[in-house]
Formats: sequence, structure tokens, C-alpha cells
Amino acid sequence: MKTTLPIVIALAVLAGVAFMVAPYLRTSETNPPVDESAPISTAVEVRTERIRENETAYTIDVSYPQFAVPSEASAQEGLSFINAQIKEAVTSSVAEFKALPPNPPESATPQNSFDGSYDSVYIGPDVVSVKLILSQYTGGAHPLTLVSGLNYDRATGRQLLQSDAFAMLGLSVEEISAAATTELKTELGDSMFEEGANTNPENFSSFVISENEITFIFQQYQVAAYAAGVQEVSFSRK
Repeated sequence: MKTTLPIVIALAVLAGVAFMVAPYLRTSETNPPVDESAPISTAVEVRTERIRENETAYTIDVSYPQFAVPSEASAQEGLSFINAQIKEAVTSSVAEFKALPPNPPESATPQNSFDGSYDSVYIGPDVVSVKLILSQYTGGAHPLTLVSGLNYDRATGRQLLQSDAFAMLGLSVEEISAAATTELKTELGDSMFEEGANTNPENFSSFVISENEITFIFQQYQVAAYAAGVQEVSFSRK
């Protein structure tokens, strides 16, 4: 995945969920959560692909989207590239998880788990955006969850980075940092970790796009303790 997430020790294992492709059992489903307000210029079918495995050492249940245009080869080309990138990110994440050493038999968690889903699908005339949620549990007090915004230029399939998001908002990273910090401090108070929303551009590397907004996603532990959960701050598009 081209986007670079903030280096958070508690998320180190999940952040390593990246690129290595392998075949897995998949089933197709329909009717995923799509932003119906999106101005879709060409009818796009959204299929849910699913990877499921249940072994002695682990269980896996991950769903992710794939896009298809009934006609128009030129429109299909960009979406095909998008599909390949999403599939590669997910299947490599699964491969990284499966490579973890099994827990010992006496462990309180003899079977590790890896779950994934997606949300906030937006298919606009220029952008395709989806929120991918990956969570793994290998023992301890709670699972670790990574929320990734996957955003692409619809015509070319190029993945959009935070610099593209800044340009779409017409704001500098300093302006975004200041506004996000103000909103997060209002929500979290003195418990906020201000360094998680400072002017380092990597703090804003996970985001999703809708017709009217860009929403930046702050991971667990990035701007507050685990109990505060994942935080989000939205800005209006130009």
C-alpha cells in the first residue's frame, strides 16, 4: 500500500500487513454499503469478495470490495487497476497474519483471529474511495485494528495520497493540523496525544473521500489511549 501510516508501536504488527499475494477461498456477495449520494456517471457493480479459513492455529474472515462496469472498456481499465491494488493489499495482509508463529498449546488464546470488512464506499466521477477495516487478535486485553482509507483516481487507478487530499481541500498540512487538533482536543480533552495530529504529513495518511468531504482517520493509540478508539475529523471539499 502506498500510503504510509504513523509509526505506533501498538500497531506495528498490523502495519506490517502489506504486500504478498497468495490464492485463497473466496465467495461473492452483493449489496455492499455504497454512498448513494455519489454522482455515479456509469453504473458500477460492487461485489464483496471474501476470504475465509478456519485452522487449528487461526481463523480468518475478511471481506473486501471489487468493482465492475458492465460496459465501456475505457471505464473498466481504471477500475481493474483499482481492484488489483485492493486485492493485493488484502491478500498480502492475510499472508502476513498466517506467517505469525502459532501460540503455544497452553496459551489462553490458542487460536489467533484475523477479521476484515469495509465501509464508506464512494464511487464518484473522479474518485473511488473505500474504508478498509482489518483487525487481528493474538492474545492480550484486546484486538488491534487498523483502519485504512483506500482512495483512487477513477480514470487511471492511481492511488491518492495525503498530498492529493490536501490539494482537494485547498489547505496546507499546517492548516489541517491546527483544525484537527482543535476538534480532537474538544472531543478528547487533556487526554489527547497532540503529536498524533501535528504537522507531520504521515499523521494524515489515512483518509476517505465522499462527494462533499474528506475525512482523516486517526488510528488507535495515535491521538489518544486505546479506550478512545479510532478518531475521525472531516473537512469540506472545495
